[in-house]
Amino acid sequence: MRFVFRGIGLAFNRNLLPLFIILMPVITSGCLGGTFVTGPAVSVPATVNSGYYNMTYNWSYGGDWTTTIDVPESLYDFYKGQPHDRQDDYAQYALSDYDRTSMKNLVDTFCDSGDRCGFTEYDDVMSVVSFVQALPYTSDEVTTGYDEYPRYPVETLVDNGGDCEDTAILAAALLNEMGYGVVLLELPNHMAIGVKCSDDYPGYCVEYHGAKYYYLETTGDSWKIGQMPDEYEGQNVNVYPLIQLPQMDMDFNATYEDLDSVYVYYRVHCNITNIGVGTARNVSAYFAALAPSQGEDRVWDPDRTIALGDVAEGGTGWAEASLRIPKNESSQIECALYGDNFEPVVMKTKTFST
Repeated sequence: MRFVFRGIGLAFNRNLLPLFIILMPVITSGCLGGTFVTGPAVSVPATVNSGYYNMTYNWSYGGDWTTTIDVPESLYDFYKGQPHDRQDDYAQYALSDYDRTSMKNLVDTFCDSGDRCGFTEYDDVMSVVSFVQALPYTSDEVTTGYDEYPRYPVETLVDNGGDCEDTAILAAALLNEMGYGVVLLELPNHMAIGVKCSDDYPGYCVEYHGAKYYYLETTGDSWKIGQMPDEYEGQNVNVYPLIQLPQMDMDFNATYEDLDSVYVYYRVHCNITNIGVGTARNVSAYFAALAPSQGEDRVWDPDRTIALGDVAEGGTGWAEASLRIPKNESSQIECALYGDNFEPVVMKTKTFST
């Protein structure tokens, strides 16, 4: 009996480089005097220069700020090619491992400017949200041709705006990277974010797992933490916590290999891909030939478990094993993936006779 397996390889483009960011603060008396006001931001449409999208944004909070970012075309193209049908959990758009460096670099610009101006935590949050609130509102149908097209943060930055779900996802990604408690809030035909605050903070909030998250708009400008537009008061709210959810995808095949006087041998091969967000931990592939004639949940000896280790977001790999089944028996071959932080995947062949 023999089996072979291959280590996990990343389906990752070496050219997926982080955003390069230049912060050019223009300090006004609003910052120096400690009176913080919000104002509209202006972003310049993307231009492509030597494989990068060059973006410039201007926004106001405690002063006027300008940030220039260069986004590699390869990083933008990577996200354009990712699934855009995660409407069962919008938070996954905000949590991709591949743009964590990009989000951190952008967050550093807000933190540095806040330190220079003596911002409080409230001001840090509002500075980020003021930046996001002022991005142009664009509908999915007009910009993509789809009724619903949730964008990853890098897409929203390069596309120079988006609708409510896109700006909420971007704001959540930035605030999460800064270490603030944040959730996505889905209302009928609308999305915003919730920011974790103390129990005595004024304004509209939702309770989730014993904590209070205060409503914050990411479209329009001048909305503050706890303020909710009148049309959404009293509406049902779905809460999406920012928790990475890896998702394993698998295909497998079983082919006749050999026989002897007692057994028929089959080679089983599976290909795996982590199509979710975040690293799948302690992945194992399990192979077995079911033995219904021996009782429920019985398998022909030996079954095989192959430890594949961690599988990064977008990671791929494969595993193989040989199984034997006695002659003149009915069976199904089962292949399964198990791990610490994702839903198991179980597949079986049709019933066949040896």
